[in-house]
Amino acid sequence: MRLSQFVRILWVHRVMCFGIVIATLALAMAASFLLPKKYTGESAVVVDERGIDPLAQQGAMPVQMTASFVATQVDVIESHNVALKVVDRMKLVMDPAVIEKFNDQTGGVGSIRDWEADELLKSLSVKPSRESNVIFLQFVAKKPQVAADIANSFADNYITTSLELKVDPARRQAGWFDQQVNDLRSALETAQQKLSAYQGQHGVIGNDDNNRLDAETARLTEISNHMVAAQAAMYDAETRQKQMSDALTKGRSSESVTVLQNPLLQNLKTELARSEARFADVSQRFDHNHPQYMSAQAELESLREKVAGEISNSVGTVAREAQIARQNMTDLQRAMEQQRKRILDLQHNQDEYTVLKRDVESARAAYDSSLQRGGETRLTSRLNNTNTAILNYAYPPMKASSPRLFLNLALAIVLGSLLAVSASLIKERFDPRVHSRADLLEGAELAVLAELPRARVSMRRHRQARKQRISYKEPRVEPA
Repeated sequence: MRLSQFVRILWVHRVMCFGIVIATLALAMAASFLLPKKYTGESAVVVDERGIDPLAQQGAMPVQMTASFVATQVDVIESHNVALKVVDRMKLVMDPAVIEKFNDQTGGVGSIRDWEADELLKSLSVKPSRESNVIFLQFVAKKPQVAADIANSFADNYITTSLELKVDPARRQAGWFDQQVNDLRSALETAQQKLSAYQGQHGVIGNDDNNRLDAETARLTEISNHMVAAQAAMYDAETRQKQMSDALTKGRSSESVTVLQNPLLQNLKTELARSEARFADVSQRFDHNHPQYMSAQAELESLREKVAGEISNSVGTVAREAQIARQNMTDLQRAMEQQRKRILDLQHNQDEYTVLKRDVESARAAYDSSLQRGGETRLTSRLNNTNTAILNYAYPPMKASSPRLFLNLALAIVLGSLLAVSASLIKERFDPRVHSRADLLEGAELAVLAELPRARVSMRRHRQARKQRISYKEPRVEPA
């Protein structure tokens, strides 16, 4: 359909369209005057997404979290819990009008308190500001004072609910933390008792065991050095004893290293050699019964006995030195094993002490952390203010918010125009008319040979001609 054809259709049915618009305006005006007036009370609350917790660190909140926080507060305001608090505060369940309406709609079945809360939420409108943290609460009622009171009650009870939502979990957590603190205190005392008992049983004295372990390690090193020296001395003594034994077996004890290194034996052997030479000289000059012979012989035998005794003493000395070296080596080995065992025991004790000390430190850290968190939670449970505040209290409105006459008339004009256009199109659809040569060509498929110009007459002449046609009567012809 072309625009010109659409306009011609509306122009042809202009009377009907005008009538529909006028009728719609009349209905809207009648409804505006007949419908009961309603008043809207508006209060405003402001919320701070950062909170006012004195124990928490303040910081900027991202924009996404801010929008989510405000949306959450809107849901809290529109919650059934807040509405129930309003019902209780306003004592609406005792209002005869509310009781009568509840009985009419539900037949007295159900809870009037919950029903009235749902009814209040139907008349409540919560609108957050787009560029701030202010939330507007609007309540619609038939009386201005009622609208303002209920809007203010919603704002007050919203703040109360916000405080409860923050304090009640903190109170439950505080009780849980108290139990945890008691358990952790018992665990700390048990760990401390174990550590003290272990210290008393093994003589562990804190960090002094580190110095003690270092001293024992140094002593082990010293024993090890003595053991090396004793081992060398033992090998030397055993070597000399073996040489002495071999020399005695071969009858060459005088050729042994020990004998050769003994200055007393060397002196005795020198004297023995002189005595043998003197005895040989005396034995050639004198008889064996001569006193000089007997004296030289006695001296020679005495020196030989001394040399033999000294050699025997040297052999015994070497044997004793070897035995002493072996015993010293055995004692040093035993001392080293004992020292190693002592060091291992100290290390074991130190490890166990470290474990027990770590258990005590861990238990103390857990206890301190739980005690701190419990204290913070208890302080939070005692807060009596929230991060929300009432910005503006609602006051009884002077003018009714509905019905709004001018708005209803504007809507009636729009609706009437739509109805008029629809009616014109529907009528044209079911009762088509020829309004132009295009309609004749398209509808009847007839070629237009000529078109007379439209006669332009004034409205007054048109009305006069219409009156003349109506008043004109043809003469009656009587039958013959």
